Amino acid sequence: MRLNNLTLDCFRGATQPITIHFDPAKPITMVFGENGNGKSTIIDALTCLLTENRGSIEDKSETEQKYLKSIGKTEAKISLSTNGGTFSATITGNGRTIVKNPEAGHPTLKFLRRKMIVNLIEAKASERYKELKDFIDVAEIFKCEDELRKAKRSTELDYNSKVSIIADSSETLENAWVEEGSPSASYLAWAETQATLDVSDLTAETQKFRNLKSKWVDIISKYESYISAKEVLVIAELHLREKHEDLEAAKLSDAVGDVTLLALLEKAKTYIEHNVQIDICPVCSNDMEKQIVLESLDSRIATMSVLKIASDAYNLSKTSFDQKKQILDREMLAINNLLLPYKELIIEFEDSHHLINDFIAGFGEEIEGNILNFVNNKIHLDDLNITINLNEEAKSKALSQHNLIVTQFRSISENKLRAEQLQSLIQSLTNALEVVESSRKEFIETELESISEEVDRLYGSLHPGEEIGNIKLFLKPNAQSSLVVGGSFHGETDIAPQSLYSESHLDTLGVCIFMALAKKYGDENTILVLDDVMMSVDENHLDRFIELLHSECTHFSNIIVTTHYRPWRDRYRNNRAPGGSVHFLELRNWTLESGIKVYNGKLVLEELKQLVNNEEDFHRENIASTAGRMLENILDYLTMKFQSRLPRKPKNDYTLSELLTGLSSALLNNLKVEHITRDAEGAYTVIDNTVLLKPIIERL
Repeated sequence: MRLNNLTLDCFRGATQPITIHFDPAKPITMVFGENGNGKSTIIDALTCLLTENRGSIEDKSETEQKYLKSIGKTEAKISLSTNGGTFSATITGNGRTIVKNPEAGHPTLKFLRRKMIVNLIEAKASERYKELKDFIDVAEIFKCEDELRKAKRSTELDYNSKVSIIADSSETLENAWVEEGSPSASYLAWAETQATLDVSDLTAETQKFRNLKSKWVDIISKYESYISAKEVLVIAELHLREKHEDLEAAKLSDAVGDVTLLALLEKAKTYIEHNVQIDICPVCSNDMEKQIVLESLDSRIATMSVLKIASDAYNLSKTSFDQKKQILDREMLAINNLLLPYKELIIEFEDSHHLINDFIAGFGEEIEGNILNFVNNKIHLDDLNITINLNEEAKSKALSQHNLIVTQFRSISENKLRAEQLQSLIQSLTNALEVVESSRKEFIETELESISEEVDRLYGSLHPGEEIGNIKLFLKPNAQSSLVVGGSFHGETDIAPQSLYSESHLDTLGVCIFMALAKKYGDENTILVLDDVMMSVDENHLDRFIELLHSECTHFSNIIVTTHYRPWRDRYRNNRAPGGSVHFLELRNWTLESGIKVYNGKLVLEELKQLVNNEEDFHRENIASTAGRMLENILDYLTMKFQSRLPRKPKNDYTLSELLTGLSSALLNNLKVEHITRDAEGAYTVIDNTVLLKPIIERL
C-alpha cells in the first residue's frame, strides 16, 4: 500500500487546511523542519487516524485531548488517500472520541518517537515493557492473571476466615468440655454426642418457667399500681369528708340553708338575663319588671355566697373521689384478671409448696375477696416465685449450653468442609496462575528472543568493529513484566548498555529494537514512522544509519522520517545519500494564522537537471547558484574526508575558492570517478569508465 496524500483541517498545528503530497514511487519520505514547524502535527494525524493512540500528546502529563483540534476550532478532520482506499477521521467535543470512516481495515502504522526511545532505554525495567505493548500485546493475558490473583487472594481470605472460625469454635467447645469435667475422650466426641440429644422437654420446661416468671412480674407490677390507687382514694375520701363537713356548717349559718334553692335561684337569674323582652314571671305568670327581678335575685344569691362556695368545693371533691374510685376499680379488675390464670398455672406446685394451697382454694367470684386472698398469701407466693426463678435460670443455662454446643459443633463441621473445598480451590487457582503466568512469560521470552538476533544484526551494521553489541532482550526473573536489555562492551558481557554506552549508541539501540519489532509484527503494508529519533550521531554513524534505512525499506510500504537534524537533511539534499528512493519535504516557519507550510523540495541534483534541461526554467544565474551550492557541498565532504588543509574559520563557512585550493596536488592526482557495471555473476566489479577529477577541478 502506497501513500498518495494526507489532508489536515484544523488538526493541532494545521490551523489552515493543508494537503501533503507523497511520491508513491519512493518508499521513504523525509520531513525536515525546525522545532515548532509542524512535524509532530503530521505524525500525530497519522497516529490518530490509523491507531488507537493519540500521538505525542500522550507523552506529556496533564495534557487535554481537546487540543487535538486547533485552538478555537470546534472540529478537526484528517484524510489519508492511498492506492488501497481513502481513510478519514473527525474529532469533535473534548477530543476523546475520534469518528473514523471506515471503522476498520486501516493500514498498519508503527511509530517511534524520541520519548519512546528514552523510556525504552532509560526507564526502570518494570516501566520499559510498556513501550513494547503495541507489538507484544498480552493485555488480555494480564487481565486474566489479575483476575486469577484477585480470585486467589479472595479465596485465601475466605479460607483464613474459616480457619479462624474453626479455632474460635474449638476453643469455646473445649472450655465448655473442661467445665463439664471432660466427660469424654475429647471435646469433639463429647460435643457430637451432646448435639444429638433431644431437648424438646427441656425447651418446654424452660418456656413454662419463663412464662410463670413473666406473669409474676406483671402481677407484682399491677399490685403496686393497685396499692398506689388505693392510697390515692383514701386521701380523696378524707378530702371529701372535709368538704362535706364544710357544706353542713354553711347550711347552718344560712337562714335558708337550702342548697337546692340556691341552685334554683341561679338558674332563674340565667334564664331571665338571656330573655330580652321578658315581662311575665315564668313561675307565677304575673307581670314583672326584668331589671327589678334580676336585682332581687342578685341580692338573695349574694346572701347565700358562703353556702355556694362550700357547695362548689364539695361537688368538686365528690367528682375527684368518684374518678379515683373508678381507677381503683379498674386496677382491681386488672389484678384479678392476672391472678386467675396464674392460680391455674401454679396448681402443679401444691405438693412441693403446700402453703400456697390456701391461696388456690380461696379464690371466688368477688374481686375484692380474691385480692385480699392474694395479699394474705403473698409471702408464700414470693417463696414459690423464688423457686420458679431458680428453675428458669437452671433450665435456661442448660438450654443455652446445649445450643452453644450445637452451634459451635456445626460451625466446626461446616467450616471444616468449606475450608477443605477452599484449600483445594486455592491450589487450583495457584496452579492455573502458574500456568498462565509461565505461558505468558514463555511467549514473551520467545518473542524477545526471536527479535534479539535481528536487533543485534541491525545494531552491528551501525557499529561494525566497535566491540559492542550481542544485544539480548529478556524478562527479569521473578517479575511480572520487567524488560531487561543486555549487551557487551569490549569483552565485558551481560552488561546493561545504559552503564557504558554513549548517548548516540543508546539512541541507535532504541531505533534498532523498534525496527526489529516493526519488521516482525508488520508486513509489506506497514507504515513505519521515525519521529525525530536521530539527534546525536556523528557523520560515520549517520551514513551507516541511512544505508540501514534504505536496505530495510523493502520490508515496509512507506517509511516516514521527521527530523530537524541538518546533517541528515544535507545528505539527501546534496546527493551524498541515495536520494532516488527519498521524497524530500521541508517545513517552513509556522504561524497561527497561516498554519503549516510545506515545501516539496527537490534534491539539488534533480533541481539542477530541471534548470538545465527545461527551457522554461533555464536561467544562468540560478544554474550557477545551484551548481555552486552542490559543488561546495561535494568539496566540503572531500576536504573533510581526506583531511585537507584549510584555514581555520569559526563558522566553517568556506568559499568555493578556499575549498578548491585546499585540495593538495597529491590528492588531485588520485581523485577519480569509476563507472562500474555487473560481471557475469551479477556483482559490480567491471570498471566500465574512469573519469579523472583533476582536469575538471583545474578547469573550475
